[in-house]
Amino acid sequence: MSPFPASWTLRSATPQDTPQIAPLWRDAWASANPAVPTVAPLAHWAARVDAEFGPPCTTLLVEQGGAMVAFMVLERSGLQSLSQGHLHQLFVAPGAQGQGLGAALVQQMCEQLCPRGWTLHVATTNVRARRFYARCGLVEEAVDHHPGTGRERVLCRWLPPSALR
Repeated sequence: MSPFPASWTLRSATPQDTPQIAPLWRDAWASANPAVPTVAPLAHWAARVDAEFGPPCTTLLVEQGGAMVAFMVLERSGLQSLSQGHLHQLFVAPGAQGQGLGAALVQQMCEQLCPRGWTLHVATTNVRARRFYARCGLVEEAVDHHPGTGRERVLCRWLPPSALR
């Protein structure tokens, strides 16, 4: 059973989606990082989409009423039905936050996309996201620095309940 209400559509991104992904990412990132005084220009975000969202990663979009409201970028290893993965990005447009969309995407990761487990990095300063992922059952494991930005981040891991016994 899909965790998405009928009003949300989950689909794979195409190259034609880049013009919509970049501003959504910029706006959602700025919303999640209010203490950062300057947000990079849109060209920066578009270049990162082009550089980071292709193979071996898969980008999935959520649309509501024809408008893109969220996306996630994941990398899976192993057989698809048994895959583990790393979630590189999960962002929900500021106007769509608080509606359960992020939790539905995490549920999709756990039940359908990476049922054997998955990881993600979260900026240590993004306390809201860290609390969200903890509520979703992820455990914080280690702190390191983003290789591109140098920002401190924490590695979080989700394992299926059967692996925790």
